[in-house]
Amino acid sequence: MQTPDFKSTLPPQLMKRIVWRLAPLMVLMYVANQLDRANVGYAALTMNAELGLTVAQYGLSASLFFLGYILCEVPSNLCMHRYGARRWMTRILVSWGLLSSLTSFVPNAQWLYVARFMLGAFEAGLYPGMVYYLTLWMPSRNRVWMMSLFTMSIPLTGMVGAPVSTWIMDHANVFGVTGWRAMILLEGLPAIILGVIAWFYLPDGPHDWRGLSDEDRHTIRTTLAHEEQAAAVAIQPGNARSALTNFKVWGLGIVYFGINSGIIGLLYFLPQVVKTFKGGSQLSLTQIGLITSAPFAVAVVSVIVWGRIVSHKRIHALYVAGPMMLSAMTLASALYLSSPLATVAVLAIGTSACFCSISTFWQLPSRILTDRAAAAGIALITSIGVSSGFMMPYFIGWVRDTTGTFQLAFIAIAVAMTVGSALAIALDPERRRVPSAGMALK
Repeated sequence: MQTPDFKSTLPPQLMKRIVWRLAPLMVLMYVANQLDRANVGYAALTMNAELGLTVAQYGLSASLFFLGYILCEVPSNLCMHRYGARRWMTRILVSWGLLSSLTSFVPNAQWLYVARFMLGAFEAGLYPGMVYYLTLWMPSRNRVWMMSLFTMSIPLTGMVGAPVSTWIMDHANVFGVTGWRAMILLEGLPAIILGVIAWFYLPDGPHDWRGLSDEDRHTIRTTLAHEEQAAAVAIQPGNARSALTNFKVWGLGIVYFGINSGIIGLLYFLPQVVKTFKGGSQLSLTQIGLITSAPFAVAVVSVIVWGRIVSHKRIHALYVAGPMMLSAMTLASALYLSSPLATVAVLAIGTSACFCSISTFWQLPSRILTDRAAAAGIALITSIGVSSGFMMPYFIGWVRDTTGTFQLAFIAIAVAMTVGSALAIALDPERRRVPSAGMALK
């Protein structure tokens, strides 16, 4: 029987088979997820005027999505632990896809608020569910590469979604439905289709995939068990309740709050930022979409390269804090540049660094969480992180309405990311283990 290398990864051939089995569907699911989250940012270019929304009111509609998401996040992840990935992911995909398409028919701001809140509630659990799902298949060092592919879905959505969404708004006509309404109607359909595919294709875990031999399943179980045993000193929450009250879990949630603040600002407001550029008012929707896609295109390449680099290293907090600090500095300074080209270039650096920090961040919770505690703890971390989505959109919109620019809002995002990077270093157990290991060698 093949013996895995406990200190590194699963056997390469086994890992390759798992990646090809899971990654394509997971990436497509998350692309659809991000598209349905962020397309309201492109819709806002014309929707705000049609529904009579101020930028602050638009920000409130984006915030309410995350309120529903936060309230249902932990229960949703515990349901996936109980009912299995196939059933629960199918439920999430189909229900949110239907509601997302129906959002295209909202007649006013009040119904938009209701639709966005319910969309967040229906979608809750997808991302933390995916993170937890990967812990059933592979050890943390393998998950760095998988999380890089998964994280790549977010900027990939921005790269592809921006020009596609704005093109649909400019040209599509679906039985008389046009503009932003046609765009939102059409972009809910991929989630429904993927939900049907997930029902037939997504295994609940290694035990449920017929493509694995008994030897393969034994290798996965043994590798994960050894990693859990090696981390036993660091693992403190032993069940869901203790995970939800553990201060380290809450601390990691605040770190993710900082990362997610950057993502929220970019996904929901970058099209409107581009429109404020010199000469931006003369740009067509399609042109704004193409400009918006540039930072995300750079981020896609950066995340892939970053994932390859760090997959050969033992992850510690600096691999999270470093990209966060770089992103904070660039986002804080980009909007003060006079050249639109320079602004886009600096935003591309900040966007890339922000997304690179995600794939490494999600290796930190696995050091203190396993099994049911992992399902609850990862959901709590995600809930705290995405609470930035409840707070930031309204705040950014209010700053834009009050000051006439997005500059101070992006500085606030940079502050949140700076605090998160400092906390990541403070919480990292590896930072405290290194000296003791050195003393042991002596």
